Amino acid sequence: MRMFKDTKIDILQSPLDAPIKTIDADVQPFSKSIAFEDGFQIEITSRLFCDTDDLITEESYIEFASEMYKVMEIKKWDNYLEIYLYKLKRQV
Repeated sequence: MRMFKDTKIDILQSPLDAPIKTIDADVQPFSKSIAFEDGFQIEITSRLFCDTDDLITEESYIEFASEMYKVMEIKKWDNYLEIYLYKLKRQV
């Protein structure tokens, strides 16, 4: 897959931590809803593509353009990751 990697993103372990790594990624607007058993629903607002990196997990947070996002789902492909992001309502 051809990625543009035109956005610098910071990978964090929690919203209050300092970044553990900065990488280049391809960030795209995206719309998807994730529903939970109790009826709670969140909206995925961005999709990120980047090279495979073991530091990015479903417990990670991503920051770019002065906005904080929670990693909600990771799809691992042969040599890259596709990551669904939820934009935090309250920025830290």
